Amino acid sequence: MAAQAPALAGSAGISLRSRFYGFGSIYGKTVRDSRLTFIIAAGLLGGMALVMGAAIGTVFPTEASRLEIDKLIGAMPAAMVNLFGKPEKLGTLGGYMSWKYGALFALGTALWSIMALSGTLAGEAGKGSLDIVAAAPFGKRRIALEKLAAHVTMLVLAMAVLAIMTILSSNAFGDAKLGDHIAPLSALGFSLWVGFIALFFGGLAFALGPVLGRSGAAGVSAAVMMLLWMASGLQGLGWLATISPFHWTVNHVALAGEYDWPGLALVGVVAVLLLAIGVELFTRRDLGVTAGLSLPSLPGFVLGVRGSTSRAFGDQLPRALAWGIGLGLWGVILASLVRSFADQIRQDSSLINTFRTIFPSEDLATAGGWLQLYAQLFLIAAGLAAATFVSKWASDETDGRLEMVLATPTARAKWVLAGGVAAMLSVALMTAMFAAGIAIGAASGGVSPGDAILGSTYLGIYAAAIVGIGVAIGGVWRTSLAAEIAAVVVLVTYLIDLLAPPLKLPDWFHQLALTAHMGQPMIGKWDFVGIVACLVLAVGGVLLGGLGMRRRDVA
Repeated sequence: MAAQAPALAGSAGISLRSRFYGFGSIYGKTVRDSRLTFIIAAGLLGGMALVMGAAIGTVFPTEASRLEIDKLIGAMPAAMVNLFGKPEKLGTLGGYMSWKYGALFALGTALWSIMALSGTLAGEAGKGSLDIVAAAPFGKRRIALEKLAAHVTMLVLAMAVLAIMTILSSNAFGDAKLGDHIAPLSALGFSLWVGFIALFFGGLAFALGPVLGRSGAAGVSAAVMMLLWMASGLQGLGWLATISPFHWTVNHVALAGEYDWPGLALVGVVAVLLLAIGVELFTRRDLGVTAGLSLPSLPGFVLGVRGSTSRAFGDQLPRALAWGIGLGLWGVILASLVRSFADQIRQDSSLINTFRTIFPSEDLATAGGWLQLYAQLFLIAAGLAAATFVSKWASDETDGRLEMVLATPTARAKWVLAGGVAAMLSVALMTAMFAAGIAIGAASGGVSPGDAILGSTYLGIYAAAIVGIGVAIGGVWRTSLAAEIAAVVVLVTYLIDLLAPPLKLPDWFHQLALTAHMGQPMIGKWDFVGIVACLVLAVGGVLLGGLGMRRRDVA
């Protein structure tokens, strides 16, 4: 009689934590892979909400000072007013925040959703990594739904952070007698609007991804987003406003206590339909087969296989070009508008006084002063770009490629130094493209671009410092946290620099922010202490990372 085989012990179960965050499911892995973008998005959204409350509660502490805000609206062209949104209760924290920054919240979050949903399926399919997942016992519909659910989860969490920080900000810094306190329903309504707008355009990218590929879907969706946003506010594009979600929700000013739930629901319904179309198209098409609408491929000689630095820079180049194009376009638009803004302010002395009250450190009667006003936003973008360069370098180790690299005659320290140099070169390329955008915009707007172009280099200097911090953390400690910590440094620096002056915090606390030592480079006023500090962090961070990598095991 044949001996009976011993009963096999039950296979090790997958922990609940791994299913929701980790490698226990497609959903969990996607959530884990999205942690850096979530930190960036939630930090920016929550931080901006906090700054708004601190700023308006300090700069406009009385009812009389709130009336001055209306002068800003009366002096602006009607088309520009409508472009930002419906001006309601501008003398309150909610109304001011909704009109001046509401579009920025919505467009920024939508851009995150576009980039995430255009690449979560189409990007992986194009790289071939999705084939391995599809070879497992998972249906294509399940893959699409779990990846989609992961992004929606992160978006919902980010919107929750925005709502909570909006409520906390209004209660901590606002004046109830002046109508500043924001009710939970208002914060929820505002967060739903931002989230639904993001899902609308993210859903469009998700639906186009299986057909056009990642680059094509992201490019088309971003272009449609900007076109529909302008159509909602600018004259001459009214025929497009009928299909614009911004137009559908123009009367939904939740932070001012005005709600348009049917219009908001329409945006949500269309977003769900677009997401459903994306799932079905992915299910019915072959993996990686698209119409080929994408950016031109990079020439082979720039990808680099002649050494560690060449290879690392070739890996970084697409990201550097993407950030450079984005910042360059931003520079073109702003530099072309600043002269008209400055001329308009100079014609009204009362308006000059009002702007000096709001922005005491900026001379907004000059074009350079307007560019300097946006310096903080430029620095945030450059810092976050640097964090993504660190993330790409760190992925060699976190994705398991480093073992193959070190199997060649490449020392550990050399890998770190090569990656750091490649990231610095990417920063230089991005900065050069931003400076070119400033030059083009300034020329079209009749502004002398000399100081602004030279001042653009401060973005690269600051971004290089963030790269140095990230590489040092990755080399000495863990590459899996290098980009996240670099992004947190950017956000913390941003919040300290913005909150310290209006809240009249101690000067030593303000000096902790690296950006507080940059001076006003857009108008030719440099702080060389900050420049030296950034260069020391950049060079010293890479060297420290190389030294630390020699003393630890590969993860």
